[in-house]
Amino acid sequence: METYVKLLIILGAISGVSHGAGVLPDTLVAAVGETVMFTTTVLPQETPILVVTWSFLDISGISFNIITSSSVNISAPGYMDRITLFRSTGSLELRNLTLNDSGEYRLTIIPAASSQQKGSCRLVVHAPVSNVTVTANSTDLVEFSSSISLSCSSSGSSLSFLWLNGSSEVTASGRVQLTDGNTTLTIVNVTRYDQGPFRCHVFSPVSDGTSDPVNILIIFGPENINLTLSPSQEYYDEGSDISLMCSAVSRPAALIQWFLNGDLLSDTGPELRLMNIQMSQSGNYSCQAFNNITMRNETSQTAALTVMKSNISNVVVTPNTTDLVEFNSSVSLSCSSSGSFPSFLWLNGSSEVTASGRVQLTDGGATLTIINVARYDQGPFSCHVFNNFSNYTSDPVKLSISFGPENTNLKLFPSQQHYEEGSNISLRCSAVSRPAALYYWFLNGDKLSESGPELRLMNLQESQSGNYSCQAFNNKTMINETSHPSVVFILSPVSSVVVTSNTTVFLEFSSSVSLSCFTSGSSLSFLWLNGSSDVTASDRVQLTDGNSTLTIVNVTRYDQGPFRCNVSNGVSNGISQSVNLVIQYGPDNMSIKGPNSVHVGDLTMLYCYTMSVPSAKFTWLFKGKPTNGHEAVYVIKSSQNSDSGTYTCTAENIVTGQSQTAHHELTVIDFSDCDCSAAVGRATIITAGCCVLIAAVNVIIVYCLIRKKRAYRKRKAAESAVAGWGPLPGGKTRWQPTSYTCSKCGKSKRIDTDHTHIADVSHCVTVGGKAVEEWREEMKT
Repeated sequence: METYVKLLIILGAISGVSHGAGVLPDTLVAAVGETVMFTTTVLPQETPILVVTWSFLDISGISFNIITSSSVNISAPGYMDRITLFRSTGSLELRNLTLNDSGEYRLTIIPAASSQQKGSCRLVVHAPVSNVTVTANSTDLVEFSSSISLSCSSSGSSLSFLWLNGSSEVTASGRVQLTDGNTTLTIVNVTRYDQGPFRCHVFSPVSDGTSDPVNILIIFGPENINLTLSPSQEYYDEGSDISLMCSAVSRPAALIQWFLNGDLLSDTGPELRLMNIQMSQSGNYSCQAFNNITMRNETSQTAALTVMKSNISNVVVTPNTTDLVEFNSSVSLSCSSSGSFPSFLWLNGSSEVTASGRVQLTDGGATLTIINVARYDQGPFSCHVFNNFSNYTSDPVKLSISFGPENTNLKLFPSQQHYEEGSNISLRCSAVSRPAALYYWFLNGDKLSESGPELRLMNLQESQSGNYSCQAFNNKTMINETSHPSVVFILSPVSSVVVTSNTTVFLEFSSSVSLSCFTSGSSLSFLWLNGSSDVTASDRVQLTDGNSTLTIVNVTRYDQGPFRCNVSNGVSNGISQSVNLVIQYGPDNMSIKGPNSVHVGDLTMLYCYTMSVPSAKFTWLFKGKPTNGHEAVYVIKSSQNSDSGTYTCTAENIVTGQSQTAHHELTVIDFSDCDCSAAVGRATIITAGCCVLIAAVNVIIVYCLIRKKRAYRKRKAAESAVAGWGPLPGGKTRWQPTSYTCSKCGKSKRIDTDHTHIADVSHCVTVGGKAVEEWREEMKT
């Protein structure tokens, strides 16, 4: 079998047949020590591969076998522990790479059922980057006078070099040179900005590395020297402490020396501290910076330091007077202090005082003069004194400026239009004035003995009514002012209101009445009431004597009252007892109320209605003949056929001498009129005639029962229409309360339960919810 395989290999090599294009990648790159996989494009096949052969051609052109796999694997000695063959695809894994593994790897695959395949792949193995180091020929340089070269070294293969200054890439320029494959960086005439840090970045196809940073010390300066004073002031108080700071841009740090008025001081260093300074230390200070490597120096600008003797203190304001009269006085305020070079500022409260037409500032601002002072010039005034290093403010001074009085005002407590006799009131007077005004009181222009801002009037009497005023007087300005007068109107209360009448019984349309109202009190107003309504003058009604007398001409029944007199006067009121008038009238509106038809045996009542004061006397006639009825109600306890006929009622008022008569028709129905016994006897003549007559009798009986029932229902409906009609306890009969709407006044009226229950029914639109004509027809029924 082995001989057969070798023969196939030899035949394949001789024949030169190959279908392996694209079997392996062209090139692979790896680092020393890594693992590389030569992956073929061959897919696993159903039939096994007969022979797989891997060989290596090194960079010197020498070729040798790596592995041959047929029935067994034959590996070269140097690869036995470093390779793994994947026979199904022919792929090969190579481990622990060395630089000597660089070269061309060739593959031959002989399948069992197809043509052989060949492929080759070039492997490049690189040593990784390591030990990146930068060295400088010098690190101590002088700006603009020195050059430097930086060299970069590194281990590894196929290396590339890149220089960085901080995070920026360094590129070649006029002063910057990159040589020896960029391994050397040269900077000519270095500046302070070339100090770095510099780093060398080395990279290869398989790795990279960066050196540690290298800083270059570049010496320069001094320059930009600056002198500052703390605190910074134009003037300094003797005994204070001052610090002078000198700074300069320099490397290495400059040496600092100090000068006063050009003379070198013994002090050195960036700070000069002057403690408890004296006036002798005033002058022009400066500093000089020196670089002992560049051998250059630079001197600062001068700073003038002025020391003064003392702080501002003992500030006092003195006015020439503090007792002033508004618009008639002037005042001068003088400010004094101790200290050097004082400046003056005047304050009124928190506001600065500036010169104006009335305000003058003299003596370098130390004196403030105000001409014709006003009340708003009272202060408080203070003087603020300062120099360039201290300040002090005086205690406030307030001026007393007299003014007024003005806005004199009088108020009453309590404030009312009228006051009741016996009450207490307080009058208070106020005015704007300094000093407080003196107050005097006047009644109707006459001065009262009382004085002071309050006048108390106790147990007031009518005699104290009048115009009160107060006068405010200022004994400094010698000015007085009088308030507007306030009216105090004192009234005695209303009491004992009584109404009298010439008489209380009157005849309607023929009599007049006069009611007089008497009471005690003052400034009285009279109001007459009829029930709850006000009485106003009209053709028949007269109000005279300041409305205290009420006269009604030709009284009517509606003038009966009750009348009351209401008296008031602004502080109290009173009302009289009620007075009722008796107005005699009637009878009128005469009518008889009752049913038009009843049945035998019914209780029947006829009501004779009329309006009359005093009550009328009644007389009843039946069919023109007197009866024993003398009341408004005529009662028939058990109605009979003989009670049918005309009933006449006459009402007479014995006072007015008037009378009225009314008539009423009554029909009594008897069911015995429907008896058919005779007809039944005669019906024996023939059977058919009896049957017919019996049927007729039945029909008549049914008809009579139905008619009686209908009459009963109709009567009940009529009674219901006027809210009920029937006997009450005691045997009396009357209408129950209902209402009707008056066609004259349009108002709803109540039908009472007494003799006046239907007053002038002809004026009604409805009665008991029924139209008048309908109601009348039901009553007739």
